[in-house]
Amino acid sequence: MKAEWINAFIIATRDTFQKMLMLQVEAGKPYLLTEEMNMKDISGMIGLSGTIKGAVVIGFPEQGAIKTANKFLGEHYTQLGPDVSDAVGELVNIIAGYVKKFIQDQKFGISLPSIARGAKHMVYMPKYAPTIVIPFNCSEIGPFVLEAALAEGQNA
Repeated sequence: MKAEWINAFIIATRDTFQKMLMLQVEAGKPYLLTEEMNMKDISGMIGLSGTIKGAVVIGFPEQGAIKTANKFLGEHYTQLGPDVSDAVGELVNIIAGYVKKFIQDQKFGISLPSIARGAKHMVYMPKYAPTIVIPFNCSEIGPFVLEAALAEGQNA
């Protein structure tokens, strides 16, 4: 996995939260995914195919997802539900699409987002690439993670 790809996802995540939700998020030090470090109660996943292949996940603890959806949608949700799930899926979709701006020398498509929910669930990523976790923190919504397992693929 190329560092420029990870950097593009960091920038796209920061910019998306700033422009779409008016939130400042700070990226922490990336690390390899392990079950012990998992904090996700809801995840939005998207696949990539083309000259970059793999998967990207944005994951939140329950309260962080609710706060994020409230900010994103201008609502006042108090629990996980379909609208919170849709907001998480749309965020990962926007981030993955925005990455194309920063990696213009690659041609890749993105799948429709899917959602996984459950206390401290694991999303099983493609085995052909290590899964890098980028932790983020925001004073208003708390911590969340972006996970990426990416490899060079075929021409799209």
